[in-house]
Amino acid sequence: MGTDFQQRLARIRGRVEAVVQENQTLKSENLVLTQELDELKKTIALQKNALSELKEENKLIKLAKEMSMSGSDVHDLKIKINELVRDIDRCIDLLNE
Repeated sequence: MGTDFQQRLARIRGRVEAVVQENQTLKSENLVLTQELDELKKTIALQKNALSELKEENKLIKLAKEMSMSGSDVHDLKIKINELVRDIDRCIDLLNE
């Protein structure tokens, strides 16, 4: 009877040790995954910034292409420049308010 008790106790200890070991393993994995998640979030933020910069650069390139029209479109170019100047003036007025 004492031997049965000792065997049960040994099995319970073995199970507890296995659970503790699994817990430690899961904590380590969780830490690694949390660090990886933080790195991925930083990467996403950097890529969003790069995308914004590229969009702005693309917008400027399109504007430059519009500005470099052939000589026959000089009148249209002057109209576009006047529109841009008016937009800038409106922005300045809003900033001064």
